[in-house]
Amino acid sequence: MFFVGMFELTIDNKSRLSIPHAIRSKMNCDTDGRSFYIVPGQRRGTLTIYPERYFEQTRAHIPLPERLSESGYEWRQFEYSQSALLDPDSQGRILIPSHLLKRAGIEREVTLIGVQDRLELWSRAEFDAFQDGKWPQYPQHRVAAMKELRELRADNGKLEPPE
Repeated sequence: MFFVGMFELTIDNKSRLSIPHAIRSKMNCDTDGRSFYIVPGQRRGTLTIYPERYFEQTRAHIPLPERLSESGYEWRQFEYSQSALLDPDSQGRILIPSHLLKRAGIEREVTLIGVQDRLELWSRAEFDAFQDGKWPQYPQHRVAAMKELRELRADNGKLEPPE
């Protein structure tokens, strides 16, 4: 599954978010699952949404608790305690736990973005500010990012990304 794009959405009064048809139509129940996992985002003030099977596959290789450092185990405790499995209803809406919305500072007006293997949920105002800050230096940031990706891929013996 490869996610791209930006969707301005609204969380309803019951804390439901409608996953856009453009995303749902790309999902394959056999390979991606039907549901989603939601976890605190890498960026403060965001929530990350993964297709069910992808999340389970990526987390299946985390070492057993007794092999983790104390901080690794605490991360595991925290992430799993803050995660939720979200089953879409017949209209493609997922019910987002209110405690996650509150902790992330996300209210009614939101932006859902595709970020390769995941979706990120932002408050619309926060994402607008993020975009406004990125556009002026986009060419310079793109060059730096492409350089970093080439270096990382070279370290892994993979093909270079396109320019």
